[in-house]
Amino acid sequence: MKKENLYELESSALCPITAEAEGGKCVITPYNRKYTLDGSPFLSSIVSAGEELLTSPMRLVGLENGEEIVVSDVTSDTLYGYEEGKEVRACQYMKSSRFLYNTALCAEYDGMMDWSLTVATHGNWVSQAFGLAKPDTDPRVLTRLWLEIPLKKSAAISYQYSPHGPALFDGKVPNMPAELYAAGSMPKESLALPFLHQLYVGNDRVGFSVFFESDKNWQVEDEKHAIECIVGEDEVVIRLHLLDSEPYIWRDSKGDNNGINLMPISFRIGMQVTPIKPLPKNLYQEKNMHIDCFKKILEPYEEFLFRPFGDTNEIAIDRIARLGVNTLYIHEKWNDMQNSPFLTRTTAERLKLIVSEAHKRGMKVIPYFGYELSTLSPFYAEKSEEVIYSDMEWHWYRFPWQRDPQVCYNSSWQDVFVENVEKLMDEFGFDGLYLDSINPSKPCRNEKHGCGYRDSEGNLRYTYPVFAIRKLMKRLCAMVEKRGGIICSHSYGTFPVSTMAFSHVMWEGESLQAFFMKGTLERVPEGYYRAVYTGRNLGIRVNMLCYSNPPAWTFSEAMSNALPYGIIPKPVDTGEPLEQMSKLWSILDSFDTENAEWKPYFDNEVKVSNDDVRVSYYDSGSEMLLLIANMYKKDAEKVEIALPIDAEKVLDAESGDAVACTNGKMCIDVASFGHRILRVTK
Repeated sequence: MKKENLYELESSALCPITAEAEGGKCVITPYNRKYTLDGSPFLSSIVSAGEELLTSPMRLVGLENGEEIVVSDVTSDTLYGYEEGKEVRACQYMKSSRFLYNTALCAEYDGMMDWSLTVATHGNWVSQAFGLAKPDTDPRVLTRLWLEIPLKKSAAISYQYSPHGPALFDGKVPNMPAELYAAGSMPKESLALPFLHQLYVGNDRVGFSVFFESDKNWQVEDEKHAIECIVGEDEVVIRLHLLDSEPYIWRDSKGDNNGINLMPISFRIGMQVTPIKPLPKNLYQEKNMHIDCFKKILEPYEEFLFRPFGDTNEIAIDRIARLGVNTLYIHEKWNDMQNSPFLTRTTAERLKLIVSEAHKRGMKVIPYFGYELSTLSPFYAEKSEEVIYSDMEWHWYRFPWQRDPQVCYNSSWQDVFVENVEKLMDEFGFDGLYLDSINPSKPCRNEKHGCGYRDSEGNLRYTYPVFAIRKLMKRLCAMVEKRGGIICSHSYGTFPVSTMAFSHVMWEGESLQAFFMKGTLERVPEGYYRAVYTGRNLGIRVNMLCYSNPPAWTFSEAMSNALPYGIIPKPVDTGEPLEQMSKLWSILDSFDTENAEWKPYFDNEVKVSNDDVRVSYYDSGSEMLLLIANMYKKDAEKVEIALPIDAEKVLDAESGDAVACTNGKMCIDVASFGHRILRVTK
């Protein structure tokens, strides 16, 4: 193929995006993915990790003058710009009998695609405009316009959407809290959603997402069916109901010329294909401890860390280091002013002490930042009305006494935050940033900083600051990576795919554990963890937060819910949870997981007699490390496990005791939400 356009220049982050075009075909290649434009303004092929996702090209479906849209004169290869391996831009067009459809695409180096779709009526040719030819008097009535994305059924076995809220699964709303069905296995027939920020569909290896800043110009007949997944025999079609009726702004503006001079209308759609980037080979290299997260420390950090632990003579920071922690997260309390890049003198002194002493012990320090603007901040009185979210359900109340409304990063606060956090990193030597609920987009309609829009009736409607937050995350990631650090993100039960490339690890589990802590949940819905918790289909490391509340919910139980998916929890308590985690770190370190093959329970040949018990494992060739967990809050007794090999020896990795195994078969007990870790010699 002759390469008319080849952008193969080194990118400063992730990896370069390239593009090549010939004739009517254009191929765009970010990391491990390939997007093809061929005979359609939208994608005709999506390949991720060698797997084709589409059954046929994306398509516009609609009714024009009462007839199905028939398009002609299609182009798909008009590349027009790039920034040295960081982005590729293209514009495309097609027409039907009385309408034009123009698209513009910006594909960035992480694979994110920013699409605009503009719809316009046919106008008059020059000869018609000057009266030299008969004018075109045919009607121009567009009463339906859907964008359909036909995915292979094998690539769409699970879903995740955000924000949480009611949805229809095969026409019904599940009888459970919305947090518990915001991710899971694809329904048998259909998934129907109102307009929302993001929908992600995928399998255990790859996935596809659409996301939106606004429903501006969308015109949906049934608000419960703005976005749909229609499940067929071989495919799942994502259907975006852009128009279910003639646009109101056109209906009243046609005049006497049948809409020739109607102003075009546009829609903006983001798309991302996963996995976004390669997972680190060693998923367990960081041994994390998070102080003051959920389990609150009453005294200042400097007192807690440098006094003896319990009734021992060992100070807490030495205990933390001895038990294997190499990355110390410090939560909100490190900073007198919540989420502020401006520090009090007390905060600065505290920070210098913690960072210097942790570094002496070989521990990195990662501080908490979040989504708030403190009333203690000097910035609050001057700028709060301009920068806060328009609607706030709650905000923190904490000592030093303050309130912390939520801030919107689509405002001028973004620049203040990034510029001053950079100064803090250089002054105090942070090893990264922990970002709490910064990267998911919340609905906002504060017009003072550019959020919200007015509909045709003048009503103020919400927008989601997707691309502003994406810009924020890109800036923070570049700044932190330049200094050798990492970005650790937490969002409440959602995975914002539009920004995921700019984090190094996602911490999750908070939304689920609220139910575990109350003792109201006995089992996580089937498919929930597989949808988003393994990290392998997303291309980012995922770990679990643990907010234990014994006896209803313990750290050990959190560990059992994490291990079958190859993820681990993060202790927030220097007592028993850290001791348990220290033992697990030692077990994982003693087995070469970095070079072993990961075989999750849903993709291996182990046979288990109890459906509540999951068995995943690492296979090094000569040994297997079995991670066995009971996923139900009920004891599982005499569970028979049949391995695909005849084991020579089986040891309990925690106790060192031998486990009876004959011809690859063993019988064990696994407690309610309990786990066993066995080391098998082949």
